[in-house]
Amino acid sequence: MRLKLPALAVLAALLPTLAAPLAHASEVTVKGVTVAHPWARATPEGAKIGVAFAEIKTDKDTSDRLTAVSSPIAGRAEIHSMTMDGEIMKMRRLDSIELKPGEQLVLKPMAAHIMLFDLKQPLKENDPLKLTLTFEKAGPIEVEGTVASLAATGAQGHENHSAGDSMGSMHHQHDHASHD
Repeated sequence: MRLKLPALAVLAALLPTLAAPLAHASEVTVKGVTVAHPWARATPEGAKIGVAFAEIKTDKDTSDRLTAVSSPIAGRAEIHSMTMDGEIMKMRRLDSIELKPGEQLVLKPMAAHIMLFDLKQPLKENDPLKLTLTFEKAGPIEVEGTVASLAATGAQGHENHSAGDSMGSMHHQHDHASHD
């Protein structure tokens, strides 16, 4: 009996550590295109717009084009770019993003990202997130991730601690209707 209890205690202590990365990790590869680490920022109560991110990689022999995004949590989703012109943030809707062989594209804060419009409910920290990214050749790739805090700079376990990203999702909450 003495040997079993310590072994069970050690196993019980390790399980949350071992299971946590798996619970938040999602990486799906289809026809040489991999989508990994999808996440979204939490939104304040009543917000109708959210923002999501992911990493996209192509293998060394694959080129493709990201042509659409969708999520069951939003009435509409779009690919957007974000640039700074001095103190002015400029966002615009993109019809697609070209991916060259062996390239990695990180949809992240202060860069290309996914806008989620007409949210069906607020995005709450630790809630599940489902995204479908559609590619010209690979077709639709469905991934699952989680909603991170309002101030997060990366997916849980993959945070980018860059001080340069001081923009929270509230800055994304301006009217994008003029970009359609």
